[in-house]
Amino acid sequence: MRGFLAAILVSGLLLGGCGAMGTGDTGPKEKVNLAAGVQNAKANAFNPYLRTSLPNLRTNDAESQAMLQKMGGRATSIEGEAAYRPQWKHEIYPVFFGEPKAPHEVLVLLDFASPQSEKVWHAVVEASRSVSPQQCKVAVFANSKEYYGTDLMGMGIWVSYSRTGQGMAYMTYALSRWNEIKAAQKKKGHVAAFNNEYDATAESSDFPIHYSYMSKLRPPVNPAEELAVGKYCYNAGNVNLYQAQQIAQYFSIKTLPAVIVDGNVLSSVSASSILKAME
Repeated sequence: MRGFLAAILVSGLLLGGCGAMGTGDTGPKEKVNLAAGVQNAKANAFNPYLRTSLPNLRTNDAESQAMLQKMGGRATSIEGEAAYRPQWKHEIYPVFFGEPKAPHEVLVLLDFASPQSEKVWHAVVEASRSVSPQQCKVAVFANSKEYYGTDLMGMGIWVSYSRTGQGMAYMTYALSRWNEIKAAQKKKGHVAAFNNEYDATAESSDFPIHYSYMSKLRPPVNPAEELAVGKYCYNAGNVNLYQAQQIAQYFSIKTLPAVIVDGNVLSSVSASSILKAME
């Protein structure tokens, strides 16, 4: 599965302007008044809570299309493939902040392997402090060049619905810890590609990033359930990875991390640019 998905990964380059963004965690902000409605038709295009059908960018050749038509079949879709899973909407559109049907939308596309993803994420967190959950939602997707990012994204999905209100903090931890471990490995003179959970450790005694966070949740994950949660994280992360690729293609994004606000791709990401795009 991972080998196939790796072939469709979007290039992990950085959006211009990200290096200058503010990343401070400055605490609660006064809520701002946003525009009442969103005019861009591309906004919420991938939101299964508001759309009965989502963009499907997979293409079949003429022979396959003719065969499907002859058999009375139809092209596969992510909704159709994932709908048998109880939490499928959370997997294809994981809302970490806000209400899924809130009018304004912030889509965050991360690449765990890009150090800049942490800075982009801090900007999103800071912006979220200035809006209400009824005004805006933040949906997160990950398309990591290093496979362990799939598991970390899956863990974020699980946290977002099983530990309501803790998803944003988890993602802050995961991205920060990823970069910390990379720095520690570099200091030792050997940096590994994080293709599994044990690649992403600084010391042999370290717990993998997502397992270490299970005890930080409130309530913590029962030790007897850790393996089941870990397996879910991988499966959900793969579903999300596919949607990250779809969204990047739909918005013509070739650079990750990226932020899309109300259907508009930001050329420079900061808390202020995110809020301004919703005015």
